[in-house]
Amino acid sequence: MKKLNPGYFEFFFFRYGFIVIFVQIVSLSFYFITEEKDNVPLILLGILCLLFLVFVCSSDYLILRKNLSLANVFLTDNGLIINETPYPAEQIKEVAFIPVRHALNKFPAYFIEITTHDGAVFYFLEKSMGWDFESPTLKLLNKHPLFSSKTKEKSESSEGFSAFKKQKQSSQKLTEK
Repeated sequence: MKKLNPGYFEFFFFRYGFIVIFVQIVSLSFYFITEEKDNVPLILLGILCLLFLVFVCSSDYLILRKNLSLANVFLTDNGLIINETPYPAEQIKEVAFIPVRHALNKFPAYFIEITTHDGAVFYFLEKSMGWDFESPTLKLLNKHPLFSSKTKEKSESSEGFSAFKKQKQSSQKLTEK
């Protein structure tokens, strides 16, 4: 059993942690280059970087939680476990990679959409992209014999979370019928 979605800490660290690490490396290099060895600015900058990371990650988490209910997904040999409910591969209609701009601040966010044959739609955050800028989840599912024909990439959306609301409304209409 392999977990497909990243934890929130992992997602936000790969999204913003590199900014904080870069600032810390630059400030440490200035500390060692200059002759004056005052620790107070270095400590203050470290605290400010930590506060920045906590603030930005918390605001993005609240935006995510407000606009989209994310699923917890595990891959098994014969299907997926979505929010602790097993779904055999026959019940999964499609697994799509969705790049979305303007959802979380200015940076693009990457989501995976799972659609079942009964009309249920689940979303989860994609893990950080590799150097080849390919979806690690789709790469894994393309190698899986039961899911290789069910994966696809959707075009990039610049509508932010409104792209997901359209899907929610259509899936709600299906459940009402």
